[in-house]
Amino acid sequence: MRAAWLACLVIAVVAPRRVRADEPAPPNEPIPPTTEPAPPEEAPPPPGDGPVLQPHFRSKEIVVEVPGERTRMNKLTLLSLTAAGAIVGGIGLYYHLDSRSASNEVSADEFTGRSWTADNDALVDRADRSKTRAAIAYTAGGLLVTAAIVALIATEPKSETAVIRPGAMIAPTAGGAMLGGMWSF
Repeated sequence: MRAAWLACLVIAVVAPRRVRADEPAPPNEPIPPTTEPAPPEEAPPPPGDGPVLQPHFRSKEIVVEVPGERTRMNKLTLLSLTAAGAIVGGIGLYYHLDSRSASNEVSADEFTGRSWTADNDALVDRADRSKTRAAIAYTAGGLLVTAAIVALIATEPKSETAVIRPGAMIAPTAGGAMLGGMWSF
């Protein structure tokens, strides 16, 4: 008996009061517009051991944008391209510094008084080879890093929009009433 009174009290407090167009409005509530037809009568609850209550509370829908996630393979591919570009660029830096070192050994800003030798020819050839290798490595490393950037942009995962509809339900139980929440999306 106590549970039934509690359930009725909870329903009376939570359930919104609907005023029909042909009914006079209570003194503290505004009169609803009469352009809308009266809501249809609700079907009686099915017979059973107790009343079945429908959700009485509906709030606004919550719209959430869920960002897309990259796959593990995609992340590994992008990381590999970037790492390969950095390694090849580092090799280019090595050959660049080797070329500069060999070039500085045969260059002189002032007169040194030394004659030109076959060793100097070998240093000039080494500087030229290292310069060419550095240019090739810089180009390859730059292409790999550029490919990683293009792949990062081209494989951007699409985000999804999820709509969450919260609601609450009140149901009588053996010892009183139960208020529960639910989400649907």
